[in-house]
Amino acid sequence: MRDSETLPPEAVVAAFDSATVLHGGLVSALDGRPFPHLGNSRLAAAATRVGGKLPWSILRGLYTRIGAAEGIDPDRLADVDMGAVAHWLTDSYPTRRYPAAFVGSSNGALAHLAAAMQIPWLPGTVLVPVARVADPARPVDALEFGRRHAPAFLAANRDVSLHHMHDQIQDELMVARMTYFRTKWSALPQSYADFLRDNLATGAPVVLVEDTSSWPVVRVDERHVFQPGAQGGVEPEDYLRRPHTPTPDDDAPEAEWGADPGLGQSLQRWCATHGHPLVRLTYRGPQAPAHAVAAIMRDWYRARGEPADRLLVPSFVLGDPWRTLSTASVPYWTFFSVQPALDALDDHLARSEPYRDVDVLLFQHGADSLGIAGPAEWEAVVRKHGATPRLLALDRRRFPHDIAINARYDQALATLPRARHPWSPLTVHSGLTGLGEAGLLRDRPGT
Repeated sequence: MRDSETLPPEAVVAAFDSATVLHGGLVSALDGRPFPHLGNSRLAAAATRVGGKLPWSILRGLYTRIGAAEGIDPDRLADVDMGAVAHWLTDSYPTRRYPAAFVGSSNGALAHLAAAMQIPWLPGTVLVPVARVADPARPVDALEFGRRHAPAFLAANRDVSLHHMHDQIQDELMVARMTYFRTKWSALPQSYADFLRDNLATGAPVVLVEDTSSWPVVRVDERHVFQPGAQGGVEPEDYLRRPHTPTPDDDAPEAEWGADPGLGQSLQRWCATHGHPLVRLTYRGPQAPAHAVAAIMRDWYRARGEPADRLLVPSFVLGDPWRTLSTASVPYWTFFSVQPALDALDDHLARSEPYRDVDVLLFQHGADSLGIAGPAEWEAVVRKHGATPRLLALDRRRFPHDIAINARYDQALATLPRARHPWSPLTVHSGLTGLGEAGLLRDRPGT
C-alpha cells in the first residue's frame, strides 16, 4: 500500500469490464444472493432503464460519455496502486475456508462453475480505463498516447505488465473517449498470497486458469505492448489491414483473456512452498471451456433430480451465477454476441441431449460491428436443434443498442422457475474430474 494520494481501487478499474463484473457476480453467488444491474445501484439501474428509451441518436452520445466518465486522468497514472486493487478484489469475498480457488484468466463459464463449487476466483487481468478523447479509427495515435503516459504507471507498479488494447470495431464508442490499459499481474500479488494462505482449507488445490490466446502486438517496452483489435467476430488480419494501424513486431498473451506466464510461475512457487497442489486449467480462447462447464453442471443437476432441460446463455458480463444455480438452469456462457460464439452454441447443442428451452441474454455493446450475430440468428440456431428460444429482457428493435437490458436482465431471470430441490455445492473433485475428461487440465492434484 502507498500513501493517501493513491487512487481508491474502485476509481481505478472499470466497472464494465469482464474481470470486475464476473468477479462481482461470483462474490454475490458465494454470498448467496442475486447480482442485479451488473453490480450497479438501483438508482443507476433506474436511470439506465429511462435512458434506454431515448432515440439512439441521442443515447449514443450519453452512452459514450457515461462510460468515459470511468476513465482516470492520465496525469494520475503514477497514483494507481495495483497492490491496492488486488487487496480490494480479495477483500470482497466472504471469509471462510474454501476447498479450492481459481487464479488467472477471466472466463464467464468458469465463473459459473466456481459459483457451483462455491470457490473464489482471483483475476489475472483487470482493465484500467484512461481518459482520452480521440478518433477511434486511428489506433496509431493510441499507441503514441501509451508511449507517453504508460511509463509512470509501470514505474509505480513493478509486478504488472501492460497490454494496451485498442479495438476500434467492437469498442468504437468507448475508445472515442478513453483508452484501455489492460493490466496483467506478472507475479502473485501479496494480497492474493495472503488470501490463499488464510482462506484455503488444508491441502486444497489451487487451479491456475490459463487462456493461451495470443495476439499480434507492437512491443513498446519489456512490460508494455500495444494490441490493435481484440477477440470477437473479427480476425487479427482484418484489424491490421485497416488504415492508421501500426505494424506488429511481436505476439503476446491476448489483452483481455490471455494469461501472463509470470503469474503462473509465481503461483507454482507459492503452492510448492505452502503445501497446496497446483492444477493447470489450460485452453485457447474464452469460449473454449463453455461446453465442458455446461456438461458438468447438467450432470450435477440431474444427479439431484432436476430435469436440466433449460439452457441459459449468458453473454459477456450479462448474467447472474446465483440466479442460474437457483433455477437449475444449465449455463452456456458466450463471450460476446458474435458469430464465433453463435457457432460454438450451435456445436454445443449438436453435441448435447436436446434441451426443451434455451434462454439467451445478448450483451449490447452499442455498435453494429463486423462479425456481430443478431437476434434472429440466435433464435434460428436454437430452433435448429428442436428447442424453444427466448431472448430474455431484449427489445430486439433496438439491437445492438438496447443498453437498458443491463438493468432488466435480473427481472427476467427472476421469473424463471425455481429449482425443485435444495442443493449443496458441486464437489471440487466432480468439477475437476469433468474438466479433466474434457481435456482442459494439464495436471490434477496428486499427479
